[in-house]
Formats: sequence, structure tokens, C-alpha cells
Amino acid sequence: MAVKRVLLPVSGGSNSESLSDTAFHLAERFSAQVLGLFVQLPDLVIPYFDVTGMEEPLILLETAKESRREAAERAQATFKACAERFPHVESVFRSVRDDVEASFVKYSRLADLSVIAPPDPSENGFWGSPYWLNVQNATLFRSGRPVLFVPPHSIQPNFDTVVISWKESLEAARAIAAARPFMKLAREVHLFAVTNGRDDVSSLREAEEYLSLHYDEVHSETVAGDEVGKLLLAQAYRQGALLIMGAFSHWRWRERLLGGVTEYVLREASIPVLMMH
Repeated sequence: MAVKRVLLPVSGGSNSESLSDTAFHLAERFSAQVLGLFVQLPDLVIPYFDVTGMEEPLILLETAKESRREAAERAQATFKACAERFPHVESVFRSVRDDVEASFVKYSRLADLSVIAPPDPSENGFWGSPYWLNVQNATLFRSGRPVLFVPPHSIQPNFDTVVISWKESLEAARAIAAARPFMKLAREVHLFAVTNGRDDVSSLREAEEYLSLHYDEVHSETVAGDEVGKLLLAQAYRQGALLIMGAFSHWRWRERLLGGVTEYVLREASIPVLMMH
């Protein structure tokens, strides 16, 4: 499947520039359109039945309305500034007022790829930023499309090399299928597995044989160890590569509470990571 539309959440966050640059850079490589989406909740409705005391609620409503208008203007200006840096990329900006998760479900299903920021646990305690958590839930779990997570101040990969985290799982198979446009861009494809025995090695060799039918330069490597997420990131850094992996093979609530590979990678990665659930 070709990438012809990249969905980009537009916000005033600290990593908005690196996120936008990555989305436009990819769109340029794929000759795709960037759809910038700014979502804010509908206007406040304050029930108030004392007609004699309406002044304060009206001031609150007007202040909130003005803040929302300014936020939408900032988002559009941010998107426009990035679009001007990539004049050959087709781009469209949309501003909607609706539920955040529902809006991103709708638009991510009509895109070939979403480029988003991982939730930052430091922004709002253990669970991370509510906004980016809603965006993640929509794009990763409910869109049926791949998601490229771009950490704040991430290192831009050149996409000449990709590292695929391999295991015999539905999520890994979907990630490989979703990553085909990236593998076509790459000069080298590396399969990497953290093994626990001979069955894992055999499975990796079979995956390598399959991918060799599609791509010329396919290499595989195994390593034994328990810290899977740490080993995956170390391999991707060593290759200077884009990391591709299936996401949340276990229940994501279990991973958040007890720790898991996906949560570790989202928390610790300093490179973009392509995920598919």
C-alpha cells in the first residue's frame, strides 16, 4: 500500500516543530499529502438560572471562546510555517470542535499513516498527557493504520535502514505489512529478535526468508536477554535506523501497570518508532 496521506495532529506543544518536520519530510519522500488536524472541545455550556447574576458566567464563556479562537489561530500559523518550509508538499489544515479521540479515529482511518507524539508521563502524573493519550488510543488502537511515534527532540532517521522487531505475533505481522512503504525506501532491512531458544531462531530465519522475496538486502540477528525494549533500542541506535515493531501484544493496562516492551520503547526512545497494533 502506498502512503498518500499523512495525518499530523497540530498543537502548540513543545515538540510540535520536530513532529511537523518529520511528517512533512515523510510526505515529501512518499509524494503524499499532509493533513494537519487541530481538535478542541466544543464551547463550554454553563447552566445558570439566576438572571440577576449572569454577568460572571458570560465573562467566563467569552474568555473561553477567545482562548479557543487564539489557540486555533496559533495552530494554523504553526502548520502554515512548516508547510512553507516544504513548498513541494501538498498540505491541508482542518480545525474541528469535537471529542478529541472521536475526531482522531475519524480522520486517522482516512489516512495511510499518523505521525504523533508519545504521551509524556511527566505532564500529568503516571498516565501521561490526556490529549496525547487520547490521540494514541484513536490512532494506534482504533484506526487500523500504522502510527509513527516521534519523541520530543528526536533524532531524525534517514530511513535508509530499518530495524524490525520480530516475534511470532499478530502485531509483528501487521507491523511488517504496514512498513512496506518504508522498506521500499530503505537500502537495508534488519530483522532483530530477542531469543529464548531454538524455536525463536528458526522463526526469525523463516521471517528473513519471506522478506527476502520482497527486498534484496535483508539481514537477521538474534540476541539473548531479558530487557527486550532496551536491546531493541540499542540495535536501532547502532544501525542508525527507524525501528518498526508491533505494539501492545499484552493488554496495554497490564503494560502500564507492570511494565512492558511497548511502554518502555514509547518512554525511552529518542528516535521515531513505527508501530502497529
